[in-house]
Amino acid sequence: MFDACVKHPCEPFAGFDCDLVIRKIRRTKSKLHMLFLALWALACAQAIAAEPTPGPKTLPAPKRVVIPKLHGSVKIDGELTESVWTNAATLQPFYENDGSGKEREHTELRLWYDDTALYLGWICRDIDIQATFTNRDSKFWEEEVVEMFITPKALDKYFELQWNPLGGVFDAIITNTLDAKGISKAFEGDWSFTAKGMKSAVKLKGTPNDSNDKDEFWQVEVMLPFVDLGQTTPKAGDVWRGNFYRFNRTKGLPVEQLSWSPTLLPGFHQPNRFGFLEFGSFQ
Repeated sequence: MFDACVKHPCEPFAGFDCDLVIRKIRRTKSKLHMLFLALWALACAQAIAAEPTPGPKTLPAPKRVVIPKLHGSVKIDGELTESVWTNAATLQPFYENDGSGKEREHTELRLWYDDTALYLGWICRDIDIQATFTNRDSKFWEEEVVEMFITPKALDKYFELQWNPLGGVFDAIITNTLDAKGISKAFEGDWSFTAKGMKSAVKLKGTPNDSNDKDEFWQVEVMLPFVDLGQTTPKAGDVWRGNFYRFNRTKGLPVEQLSWSPTLLPGFHQPNRFGFLEFGSFQ
């Protein structure tokens, strides 16, 4: 997700209204009042500037999941009907990434792995499916999309993969510059990366881009070989870091920016807030 637009409102301290002070300064004719109000406005600005940005260590711990190792034959067709999917780890519900509440429309993600690949099964309830992009590496986050950020090693370099309701795919390697607190300062993506062995398929029930009717859902089935991530098969007990996101849009309603493990910081690209992905033993 490359568009990070976060609003930071000016919060008055102790009930003090900065905007009101400024309006009064403009209206008043008394030099004494102007000086008094100007000093209050300066104090307000200094208090806001001094307000610390919370660091990852001061926030609740990121979530953790154990991904089971399973054996089962699957056809990547978007159906998710094979029995192996019933034994997958299930991540649900999703929450607003800023911590403001639970999802409006339900999101479920199923995860498992075998000797060769990681498998994902997304199920997204959606009354208004919105998607037009189909070309690889389009800006899918401008419409509706599900996303995975994952790294087996360092937090400042990770894979970003996306899938949209029309079968569109995005894959990139992200390099993220973190400050002393571990908060992202800037990031850039290498869009030349391609997960060559990855297979994905979508099933949907609805009519994309027609807000006059009521859609039901869209779901994505993914097989991602470990070799595409430059890795061999993880051992039981290995822990990677990752997070899972969804952009959900409904006409007339605010955009939902949803997370499995909310970063509680500006944007999705906060790797210190990624969840812990532990690979389990064979079941």
